[in-house]
Amino acid sequence: MSYNQVNLYNLDIHIAEIYDQQVNYSDDVQLLLDLIGPKGPLRIFEPFCGTGRILIPLIMAGHQLIGLDQSKVLLNCCKEKLNHMGKQAMLVEGDALDYSWPDGLDLVVLGGNCLYELAKTDEQERCIQFAALALKPGGFLFLDNDHMEDALAQSWQDPTARTSFPSGLCADGVRLESTIQTIWVNVSARLARFRRQTKVIYPDGRIVERAYIQQKHPISTGELKIWLEKHGFTIEQLYGTWKREFYTDTSPRAIFWAKKI
Repeated sequence: MSYNQVNLYNLDIHIAEIYDQQVNYSDDVQLLLDLIGPKGPLRIFEPFCGTGRILIPLIMAGHQLIGLDQSKVLLNCCKEKLNHMGKQAMLVEGDALDYSWPDGLDLVVLGGNCLYELAKTDEQERCIQFAALALKPGGFLFLDNDHMEDALAQSWQDPTARTSFPSGLCADGVRLESTIQTIWVNVSARLARFRRQTKVIYPDGRIVERAYIQQKHPISTGELKIWLEKHGFTIEQLYGTWKREFYTDTSPRAIFWAKKI
């Protein structure tokens, strides 16, 4: 059974607006730009590029971008932003696990918890493998995830239905209301499945409702270290925050800057 999130991000065009309202931080982008430094222009590939939160600042810094996303809704939003700024990027609608990644790249960006979009460890590792194959020797991988070690966090096991993304009010009066509820866990395997429900409420009273099942695996730092070494990377830096604080067992994030051997 597939637990891909494409149903969520293609549900309604208003998803992109809610996404940009709520996922608008930039500290990770500044860290990435600092790590890149004055090199350039680089040829960069960002799977899971969404509405361009990371991709667009990299273009503005003078780099050449290829963006991939499975959501036509999010990609269209990214295209509109680029057109408005008079900038260009190669944007492709497709599945990161099925799409043939470009080769000869200087940098691959797997940021913003994007690997959480994949339901299983073998799918997550495959993205690391694909990045290794796509990068030229000496190229870099930026890999940024929430940090969870040991057992599955209690918050992931809570069966109580709670408000979740996408929820919010859009400029045209459309309101989105969503909930998430844990329906199954495998604590030792660090897996959880959720029932997600979204209601799109239009100003004229129409209501569109969708429900689907999602699975997530929070990646451990240990898993990422193993996969990176297995696929030919050396870890140049490992940070625990976007402020370049070094990683510890209690860090909120695990941010890898890895070089292809």
